[in-house]
Amino acid sequence: MKNISKIIWLFILSISGSLITSCSEFLNPDPESLYTTKTFYTSQSDFKLAISAVYAKLQDVYDGQTGMLHFLIARSDDANAVNTNTYSDGADTFTDTSNGTCIANVWQSMFVIITRCNSILIRIDDVTFDNEATKKYIKGEAYAMRAWAYDNLGKFFGGVPLIVDAEYTTSQTYSIKRSTQAETFAQAVRDYKEAISLLPEKWGSYDAGRITKYAASAALGRLYLFMNEPANAKTYLESVINSGIYSLASNYEDCFTDAYDNNVSKDRVWEVQYIGGLTGEGQNFSEMCMPEGYSGTEGYALRGSSAALQVSTNMVKAYEPGDYRQTIATSNQIKGTGAEGYTWCTKFSRHSYQPQSATDWANNLPIIRYSDVLLMAAEAINATEGPTSKAVGYVNAVRNRAKLTNLTSLQTASAASFLTAIKQERRAEFMFEGLRWFDLVRWGDFVTVMKNFLDEPDEGNGRYSANVQSFRAIFAIPQTEMDRYDNTSVMWQNPGY
Repeated sequence: MKNISKIIWLFILSISGSLITSCSEFLNPDPESLYTTKTFYTSQSDFKLAISAVYAKLQDVYDGQTGMLHFLIARSDDANAVNTNTYSDGADTFTDTSNGTCIANVWQSMFVIITRCNSILIRIDDVTFDNEATKKYIKGEAYAMRAWAYDNLGKFFGGVPLIVDAEYTTSQTYSIKRSTQAETFAQAVRDYKEAISLLPEKWGSYDAGRITKYAASAALGRLYLFMNEPANAKTYLESVINSGIYSLASNYEDCFTDAYDNNVSKDRVWEVQYIGGLTGEGQNFSEMCMPEGYSGTEGYALRGSSAALQVSTNMVKAYEPGDYRQTIATSNQIKGTGAEGYTWCTKFSRHSYQPQSATDWANNLPIIRYSDVLLMAAEAINATEGPTSKAVGYVNAVRNRAKLTNLTSLQTASAASFLTAIKQERRAEFMFEGLRWFDLVRWGDFVTVMKNFLDEPDEGNGRYSANVQSFRAIFAIPQTEMDRYDNTSVMWQNPGY
């Protein structure tokens, strides 16, 4: 899967002549582009290139200073909002508006993914493949990636226009009214289920890293938890566990180093693919975990980044004594201008390939890890049955890898107490993985947690806590989209923005 490349999409552009790259144009192809894309999709190899282009966009939206991973970390109590210039459009201090470049990148990139998937799905059945299994799998990948896009759009923005299995002219697109968040999630659910019926359980080594049946199942389980449907979440999450394909990596650090990319340790359920070697396919999120002026010899970065995120004091205190994850994930011994005296994230900087530039890191970035599946399954079981021995076992397995002892009292605890324990494990396990914000939202905790966080002396000292209001559970519709539609009965702004 590390063969997927943005260069492939440039190749597609050169063949089709008019598969265009801006958000508005992807949503609104004119008749000429419809004609030329039809003439492009004529063979199995064309569709293989096309699905590679979908994965290429996934690389873009996840990584970088305006990427969704950096943005979501800034929006949580994992990162410090006081001592660093995070370049997060105010996400960290809850001052973000409709003019942010990060939310515009998420909106635009997700709709590019949707449009590329639609282009595949509306044509693939009309083309004869050399291998029918390949056709089936590509359809599954397109459904899964479209599901993931609508899943994220619903979480970020609430309801969005649903553009499914069709391409529209400009005027047609701007007449498609925003759907509700529930309708947006329902579309994602349908697409995930279709994907699960088509995708393989696993891929061969050449295609390792492509989304599988169980990666889609895990993503659907996560979405069901966000939708507060734990019984449905349990079904799909336990299908991943019962597959026998995955297991916890022996060492926590193996979940992040490039030496174990693509499930060598059986812990990687789904991850965004990157390759080093100055190919243009590396990532720079690992670099952004170190501050600008970094000059240590530990090999965590080349030079650091002005967009680096400090680990919050609150996060450091959240680790239990003896938690091995803290040793791997953080360091307060980083040297360099402005670095001393603060804690930095080191979990993504462990590498076997030595990057040659700040954007040449080969480490894949996780979307779903097996420990996430276990903890989500425990949460779903707890919500439907209480703290069963199975659910407690899932939590203790994650704790044991962190060199922590079993929580022996949990099976006789209340469901509320067990949920508290799960929340603690999720925070320690997934620090800086972009999961914390949506966890806080779905638990209904974000207002209280983030107000208290920003009231702490080391995290804001009360300067920003008043900004944390319930309407900020979702983000503003990008102003560029409001301006394009110019019709508030079709595209309206989220309340409060």
